[in-house]
Amino acid sequence: MISSCSDAISKYPKLYMIIIDCPKEKKNRRKAQWYLTRDLAVAKDNEEHAIMLTFEAKGEGHSAGDYMVEDRENMCVVCASADGLTLHHVVPYVYRQWFPLSIKSKSSRDLLLLCKECHDQYERHATALKKSLATKYELPLEGKGWIRVPENRAARKAATALLHVADKIPSARQDELRSTINTFWEKKKQSEVDGDDWTKLEWEQVLKKCCELQDLFQGKDFIEHGQGVVQHLATNKSIDNDGKERWPDLEIFIKQWRQHFLDHSKPRYLSERWTVDGSIYTN
Repeated sequence: MISSCSDAISKYPKLYMIIIDCPKEKKNRRKAQWYLTRDLAVAKDNEEHAIMLTFEAKGEGHSAGDYMVEDRENMCVVCASADGLTLHHVVPYVYRQWFPLSIKSKSSRDLLLLCKECHDQYERHATALKKSLATKYELPLEGKGWIRVPENRAARKAATALLHVADKIPSARQDELRSTINTFWEKKKQSEVDGDDWTKLEWEQVLKKCCELQDLFQGKDFIEHGQGVVQHLATNKSIDNDGKERWPDLEIFIKQWRQHFLDHSKPRYLSERWTVDGSIYTN
């Protein structure tokens, strides 16, 4: 058990002091308490507003002038409203979720506070960019590799009509719809996969079952829009002088989204330290 900073320094030669307890920063006081209650820090000797970690932090952390360590107000970065705030992903999650871990885990830099109105206004522009990317990479926003089953669709529509609006349908048309259902039913009864289930059904049960049919399925080669775009961009990979993996095309892609947000939202209350060229990797 380490009870003082002098004990900590003797046991851990490389420690990091954190100035935590500013009068207006309740968040910092909670953070300090979190470390202290877990024996991950001790109160700094003769320093009322500081704690010292009892472990050596991994990595170099953020520099003192970096955007990630500055204090920020809880307000929309576009209009300064404090109402209805939401965290906006500058690089949409549909893409970021597929990023390499060394990029994905850096996402907090690209999480910005927006009010609902400003968020909704920007999302219209973001959707337009997504559509252009869908065209560029031939990857529809709904994904690629869907399998359609037209007979399921025909049977579902026929069953829905007979169950809910049969009294409004001419008798000749009702006969056509019943014929569609019977043809589908017979085919299902002969199926090796689920024939037994359909053989045991009565007519009304068949109609209800047909109403629940799906006619669109993800095939074995299905790929999400974001997944496909990121896979394409990640093919260009290099190793830097420190032996770390780098993805030049993903870097361009991330900066494209950052610039797009600046151009279309024009955030007047965004820190000047937040830049398009800000850090992308965790190491």
